Amino acid sequence: MIPPRTPWRDKLTEILANEVPIKQGSIPVDGTIINWIAGVIQSQHEGLVRAGVRIKVGDRADLRVRWIPENDRRFIIGQRVIAAIPAQAVRLESGLFRRSKQRWNRWVGRIVLVEQWEGARLYTVKIHGEVWTIKSCGVVLGTEQAMRPWDVVNVVVDPQEVDLMTVGMRSWHYK
Repeated sequence: MIPPRTPWRDKLTEILANEVPIKQGSIPVDGTIINWIAGVIQSQHEGLVRAGVRIKVGDRADLRVRWIPENDRRFIIGQRVIAAIPAQAVRLESGLFRRSKQRWNRWVGRIVLVEQWEGARLYTVKIHGEVWTIKSCGVVLGTEQAMRPWDVVNVVVDPQEVDLMTVGMRSWHYK
């Protein structure tokens, strides 16, 4: 889990206050890239070992976020939130095979841009059936060669690596 006072929160708050209402993006902060996406809390659960929420982040995509119950985080069904996902936490897998844990967030996507960033490959991936993209930094699992634009990949994110920020009443609406 990302610590509560991280530099990306201040920068994202500034972007949301000054820009035209947008629902997703990425920002570079202190040598890392933070993907962010707006969503609406759909469900919430609290168990003995972990608690979490399911967020609707697009027309069909859901995002699961988990934390340990000691963090005492409370959300309301229907509440608008911003989910922050570090690019290093976004794992790409080549092909259509599932290699990671079943309970992690996973979507099928297509690479739309490959660039160099701070000595590593930075992939921008469009999620299939959605209007949003996500950035991943690092290697693609399951392949020995560099991936190119239009290659299909599995996008995998550990729910415990996602942080949430509540959104006040704004003039934008989310389906």
